Amino acid sequence: MTATGTKLRQLRAGVARCVITPPVGIRMLGYTVQEECSRSVQDELLATAIVLTDGTEILAIVSCDLLHIQNPHADRIREHISQRAPVPAANVLLNFSHTHLGPMLPGWQPEDAEQGRIQQHYLDFLTEALAGVVATACDRLQPARLGSARGVAPLGINRREKMPDGTVIIGENPDGAIDRTIDVIRVDDLSGKTIAVLGSAAVHTIVLGPRTTALSPDFIGPARRIIESTTDAPFLFLQGAAGNICPVSGIGAGGPEQFDDQQRLGAMLGGEVVKTWGQIRTHNRRGPRRIVKSVAMLSTWNYEPVADETIEHFGVASKRLVMDLAPLPEPKVVQEQLAKWSREREAVLADASATPGRRHVVNRMWQWAQLVADTLARGENPPRQEVDIWVARINDIGLAAVSAEPLAELGLEVKQRSKLPHTLFLGYSNGCLGYIPPPQAFAEGGMEVVESTWNYHLPSQLTPEWGPAVVNTALELLSQV
Repeated sequence: MTATGTKLRQLRAGVARCVITPPVGIRMLGYTVQEECSRSVQDELLATAIVLTDGTEILAIVSCDLLHIQNPHADRIREHISQRAPVPAANVLLNFSHTHLGPMLPGWQPEDAEQGRIQQHYLDFLTEALAGVVATACDRLQPARLGSARGVAPLGINRREKMPDGTVIIGENPDGAIDRTIDVIRVDDLSGKTIAVLGSAAVHTIVLGPRTTALSPDFIGPARRIIESTTDAPFLFLQGAAGNICPVSGIGAGGPEQFDDQQRLGAMLGGEVVKTWGQIRTHNRRGPRRIVKSVAMLSTWNYEPVADETIEHFGVASKRLVMDLAPLPEPKVVQEQLAKWSREREAVLADASATPGRRHVVNRMWQWAQLVADTLARGENPPRQEVDIWVARINDIGLAAVSAEPLAELGLEVKQRSKLPHTLFLGYSNGCLGYIPPPQAFAEGGMEVVESTWNYHLPSQLTPEWGPAVVNTALELLSQV
């Protein structure tokens, strides 16, 4: 019983893992300019699921070595999981590591019929694999306890660099906002043996750059091996608010040094997770001090066992926000940009010397211009888009996640304003709308504000109201669970 008379409940946890590496030959997703399809596998892509329940509520967290899964695919996968496992779709969190060397999914390059077939086949496999791994984790439920702690590692650097003319590029901004914390959740059985380790950091997984042709989880792979070899338990990486954070090594240029950087970043993350994991005790705690007389007076402590039942708070909540994008341009401007990219597309298709990367970029821009024209023709002005906020609370630990690429400022604000002692903020979860910048970024411009609408196939930019809406909704939901 707690001090308020609440009866404590026992936590149960189950973990499972599956390989989600696609067939070699599938196009990779992350760098629009990437010229080649995958030609090899550097490291297997994995999905690791943990299911947690207090006997009344149940949730599943699935860590995936993928760039992201956009809706409606993510919604369908969560629904399929709920059909295979006793976890409601709304209680499933899919978090994507954001590796830029994972597979492309249907819808990104519809002009390539053969790739469309390969990608649809992979999506069908992935849907079954993720449902199966959650179902297996449910079958492995056992009594458990958990705890959390926070470390720090200099993995990233703010990338919104302002040039002398005021232009914002993807570069390095040492004075920009960044969250260097490494949040760790340790899940143990009742004897104290670790069942799973969850670790969150906020940094783009782009140590291996666009010239890389091997499927890879990037530096998460080396980090995972370090963590699992020490803890003897599966590691689930949870990606945070990494929208404007590059790795300190920068984007890989394609030479052998990028693979050295991959190992270094992996060691930095893995080492910090292991150090922080070692600080967390779940099955016992230090008891009263005992002073022993020797040559000097020595203080010793015995450890006291922790009760099996430890759960006072356990809840899940979510909300789908529907908000306006910025108004579309005048019809004349819309038609002019469509005509421009139609001409560019015809020219690049007729140019035998055009690189595949150039063709990808031009075709993406033409698709975007067509989308804007179609949206305007339907009278959707301003257009509207959706973003999902998902939260969970387990005792004093809070998780808040958004289906987008949030910039670091949003994650920092949620962590600072949360009333819970330990809050994790995650991006790239249950879908990915695109970048969500803080309000002040809109006056500065830059890729996360402007060009990203082309990559993410949005008819218009977001508005400054989006960031505060995400932050406030996450905090509101955390206060309710």
